Amino acid sequence: MDKAVLGLFTYADELLDAAKRLEGSGYDITIFSPIPLGHEIEHKLGPRKNHIKYFTFIGSVAGLFFGLLLTLGTAAMYVLPRGGRPIWSITPTLLMSYETTILIGVMFTLMSFLFFSKLPSFSKKIYDPEINVDYFGLLIDGNLRGRYDEVERILRDHGANEIKRVEETEYNS
Repeated sequence: MDKAVLGLFTYADELLDAAKRLEGSGYDITIFSPIPLGHEIEHKLGPRKNHIKYFTFIGSVAGLFFGLLLTLGTAAMYVLPRGGRPIWSITPTLLMSYETTILIGVMFTLMSFLFFSKLPSFSKKIYDPEINVDYFGLLIDGNLRGRYDEVERILRDHGANEIKRVEETEYNS
């Protein structure tokens, strides 16, 4: 990411209109806001894809099989005859399978959340302190070679108060 364009907006509606237009044109956009805009963004730009639920399911199934293998394998390896009772008992097998299903499902969920959120992030990010006070920010980055004027024109048409070209050296950590 060599350069980026940051547009500062006073109103969220103008920001969302510009974001919809730029996203429809194929640009990579990031929205910064001093207040939560989750529902408005979803209504305007559509819902985002969420792949975490698939990792949770895979982790839960893996935990179930791990719990079954652990209890049945342990009972088979260390046979303790107990006066006619079964070696593979149902109750401890279900309890261990249930617990490992939850444990490994939660661990897969946490790892996939961190992966898709790109956390922890050690790269430099763009930050403008005005966004925390009274502006909404729209960052357009990616491959903008030669299209800066077009992006700036779209931002101005949608009511951007200020437009900044951000160089790589201007990124804050």
